[in-house]
Amino acid sequence: MKDKLPNKLVTEEIKQTSNKIVEASPIGSASPSSRKKIELIPFRDSAIDKITKTNTEFGASRFKWFKFDVSKDTSLKGLLLRFTRSTSRRDFIINFWFKGKGQYYTIGQFPHIRCKDVEKICLELSESHQDERGNWSKSPIETRKDTKRIIPKEDTTAPAGKTINEVLESYCGADEEEGHRGFLKDVKQGYKTSKSAKSIFRCMAGYSKRQSLVTFEDDDDGYCVRKFIPNKHLRVVAPQSWKDLFRKYPPGHGILKDREYYNRRKKQTYTIPASKNKSIYDSDLGKSLIEDLKPGDVEAWCRDLTSMGVKKDYIKCFTSLWFWARKRGWLGTNPGECPINLETVYVKKEERKPDPYKDVSISVPELNVFFEASEELSPQFPFKAELHQFMVLTGLRKTEAKKVKKSFINWDEMIIDIPKGISKTKYKDEVIIITPELEIVLRNILDMGNRPGLEFYKMKDFPWLFATRRWSQERYFNKEFRLSIKTQLGGDENYIPALRQRMKEKLNDPELLYSAKVLRKTYITLSRKQLQGRADKVKHLSRHRSEQILTESYDKPQRAEVRDYANKTTSVLSFIKRRA
Repeated sequence: MKDKLPNKLVTEEIKQTSNKIVEASPIGSASPSSRKKIELIPFRDSAIDKITKTNTEFGASRFKWFKFDVSKDTSLKGLLLRFTRSTSRRDFIINFWFKGKGQYYTIGQFPHIRCKDVEKICLELSESHQDERGNWSKSPIETRKDTKRIIPKEDTTAPAGKTINEVLESYCGADEEEGHRGFLKDVKQGYKTSKSAKSIFRCMAGYSKRQSLVTFEDDDDGYCVRKFIPNKHLRVVAPQSWKDLFRKYPPGHGILKDREYYNRRKKQTYTIPASKNKSIYDSDLGKSLIEDLKPGDVEAWCRDLTSMGVKKDYIKCFTSLWFWARKRGWLGTNPGECPINLETVYVKKEERKPDPYKDVSISVPELNVFFEASEELSPQFPFKAELHQFMVLTGLRKTEAKKVKKSFINWDEMIIDIPKGISKTKYKDEVIIITPELEIVLRNILDMGNRPGLEFYKMKDFPWLFATRRWSQERYFNKEFRLSIKTQLGGDENYIPALRQRMKEKLNDPELLYSAKVLRKTYITLSRKQLQGRADKVKHLSRHRSEQILTESYDKPQRAEVRDYANKTTSVLSFIKRRA
């Protein structure tokens, strides 16, 4: 039971776990009674966490079934895990025999409920629905139906009288199964990204010690997943739930204050000021009723905030709370339109500074110097130089490019599969054509493991195409750490000035402008030039949705055509050479 689930799930067996295959009915069928083979996995949260789309082989089936390695003499007998291909749902299901027929009962979805919860539920079911011999005397399916029949209908004609803080706790997930995900979207289906969830939580309950106990990460679908972490500095263990977090730090507790910092080298004491911003949860406004919230309340709240960006974040935060209360029926049956939005709330707008990079792109002669300079800086800035080369050849945004994994590369079809989860729009899966120039850059990147200090990159299970070097070499030999997001390439703040200076010297142009954001613009500009301004063709390379509806609906090129567009775009960069 101490063995770990490997990163790659194999159809015939799961190595390091068990070689046993359980005979039963067709893999992936909706009903457990029709499966032929079920893979055996440990009954642990960590084993289930490692089951993802990228490491699971479904074949032609909609579902993948797993059986837990548990004793047949326990209440967990017949417990299965069903993994759905389309939604990535992982459901706990009990397969049981009742009245001469095989039936299955869905307990709940992982990780809304964990193995510990499932064990408790199964024990309760065995005590209430099985006889002394362990046979099922009652069906939990019928019990659930009967329970639903007797639940009285709630009166939703009037507001429930919920305070903003109560709505806030519910929204974060204190009383909801979705709490592990982070935060739900307001109007559309789905969840917010980790960046958005982190920003909104800071406004809701941050600027306090609570903030140090919660972290947000994006999953394979690009949606936020919340994780609770301990704080060794505060000597606080990780909260078990949102309720536990708010119990540890109720309203008005844990607010960050100015603190003293002693610099041993300079032998001086400095004061680190606390943020002037404040959280809704720790304010008097949080004690008021959600149905009484007015635009004037939000305007007064935003008056003393530090910047326009922060003010907009708070407005979005109040909007999310209002919509959440409406979804829960806490605003009555006729709540009307949301009173809080960027149009109804007046805040003094700050004069925006012009963006010097807005209309900047790199010409072909400058691109030649760009690749030459980045190659010279590659030993000093490994993976950062290659990241920028990759961006200019694919048109990917930096946030998208950093999330690309080695497994996305398909050398047989010469494409890179881009899941919708890593794209900005999260609209659909995309494909990037590997042109001859892009192939050279990719080969150079995959050879990076031959450099001293980068040996970890050669490990077969190292996921990211662009790695970080910020950690000691030894940490990369920890499998759990190696596969985590911590080994993904971080910022490139030091690389950009170095590359800009190197290009200025080579081009003798002291006014040269360069940043990462100009690379995508460069790719699109180059595409339009090479394709005679055909925007209907360029959009297939830039992955834009907002061309005209006519071309969007009827212009659907084959992959061979898109490959031709991509080859034409990068053909002018034939000076890119393979490293010796």
